Amino acid sequence: MADFKGKYLKVWEVKENNGYVKLNLGDSIKQKDGTYKNWTWFDCALFGEAAKKEFVKGDTVEVTSGQIYQEEYNGKWYTKVKIFHIQKMDVESKTPTQNNSGFQSKPSQDNQYQSYGSYNPEPKPEDFNGGSGSFKDDIPF
Repeated sequence: MADFKGKYLKVWEVKENNGYVKLNLGDSIKQKDGTYKNWTWFDCALFGEAAKKEFVKGDTVEVTSGQIYQEEYNGKWYTKVKIFHIQKMDVESKTPTQNNSGFQSKPSQDNQYQSYGSYNPEPKPEDFNGGSGSFKDDIPF
């Protein structure tokens, strides 16, 4: 199991299945050439505080607490996502909107990509341990 967090995810579909609300969420990463690589997280189940909120197709959200894991069914493995805390985002002001409880949510302070303009999935050697450029030299043992 791993943490599942994301900012500016697009709600593509809202559905109810066996008493659970599930969202299909769109995500994207900007590529070096300026284009975007897009994908969808299917059937993200809402639990706890997240299950108390209402969403509609087209909402932009931030997931601040969730889990992603693999589950086996009939010999095949499937990716599953559970979301515990989620909030709607105002895309123009880049801030959380009023939530269903009537109070203003605070933006997540623990999002590791929050202060960066975009996520770069290909780190350079100088991004690691002071920038010596040699992974062998950077290993302390």
